[in-house]
Amino acid sequence: HGANDWEFFSINSHHYLAVANYRNNTGGRDIDSVIYQWNGTAFVAVQSILTHGAMDWEYFTVDGSSYLAVANLLSAGNFVIDSTIYQWNGCHF
Repeated sequence: HGANDWEFFSINSHHYLAVANYRNNTGGRDIDSVIYQWNGTAFVAVQSILTHGAMDWEYFTVDGSSYLAVANLLSAGNFVIDSTIYQWNGCHF
């Protein structure tokens, strides 16, 4: 996969890495980006989110709530695509 960005963040002493996947092996841009959690030995995949030519992840907090925003670039050749902000619900985004 064409990884474009990695974002490290911590929530409640748990450590995560989110990878922004830009394209799949055939050049398609509709692809899952993955969030990994540190298990004490290695980062393991814990969540996949469908993204569209993902360029960047940004983690931030507002009033004690955690958010992860993805900047999508294109889907099926169309550059008119929404980017999304996900809120942490205690288990996943």
